[in-house]
Amino acid sequence: MKRSANSNSAADLLKSLPATKENLERLRKLRELTIRNAARSRDGLTKRYAKWQRDAAGFIVDALKGVIWSKQREICESVQVHRRTAVRSCHDVGKTALAARVAAWWISVWPPGEAFVVTLAPTGHQVKALLWRELARVQRAAGLPGRMNQTEWYLGDELVAFGRSPKDTDPTAIQGIHARYVLVIFDEACGIAHALWDAADSLIANEDSRMLCIGNPDDPNTQFANVCKPGSGWNVIGISAFESPNFTGEAIPDWLRPLLVSRTWVDEKLRSWGETSPLYQSKVLGVFPEQSSDSLIPLTAIYAAKER
Repeated sequence: MKRSANSNSAADLLKSLPATKENLERLRKLRELTIRNAARSRDGLTKRYAKWQRDAAGFIVDALKGVIWSKQREICESVQVHRRTAVRSCHDVGKTALAARVAAWWISVWPPGEAFVVTLAPTGHQVKALLWRELARVQRAAGLPGRMNQTEWYLGDELVAFGRSPKDTDPTAIQGIHARYVLVIFDEACGIAHALWDAADSLIANEDSRMLCIGNPDDPNTQFANVCKPGSGWNVIGISAFESPNFTGEAIPDWLRPLLVSRTWVDEKLRSWGETSPLYQSKVLGVFPEQSSDSLIPLTAIYAAKER
């Protein structure tokens, strides 16, 4: 702060002097020095995390002191390698928690101004209460640089990430973001309109940018279902409840097990829904249910009624 104050005082003094060629040149050099000093200070915010630029899982485990299990590690590796990753998942396996940590990795390892994260969810409540609530927890617990509110992250005065729930008919709400490293995250991807997928895809036009879309595979008549089909060009990762550590016996800390889908819940849903139920297929098996073209009630109406 003292250097900044002195620089400002010197600039003010130079401005008060006669506008000779020599004084104008001194003022130009002082401005350049001020800009360079500000850039060095900003770059220092993330410099200590640069060694994890190509290792999201390592950042989560070592820098954040977190725990990830095998499917979460697979998602991390996919985002590093593939430009587009879709995760169709059963209920309660930590997909949003993992997405928040991937966002934290993306912002923390690149110099400020070179990286940007855009997250979308179907409703404003989901933006704040799900991914950004988890992201704020991570940022506070790990002491990551910058400051954050319910939907935005700043490094110094630079906005580096935001969460939005734009109207289905307003794709321009997320356009105009330019950075070398852009990461777009869709949370609850089944609920995001097709037009917004096209708008979001335009944000990753350069080689180093990525999209990560996660959600329950509720509705086969959505763009999320389309990108999860073979030949879509997306790397698709499916997660069934039966692949989670509470079923496979994969080693994880004891405190994590109660946070993941349980055998009790799966048994309850098998009895109440039945294994051929669209809800069981989506929420337990992590696959898109089939729906014939002559169905009396579309799945979208069933899910909307269930939410109400």
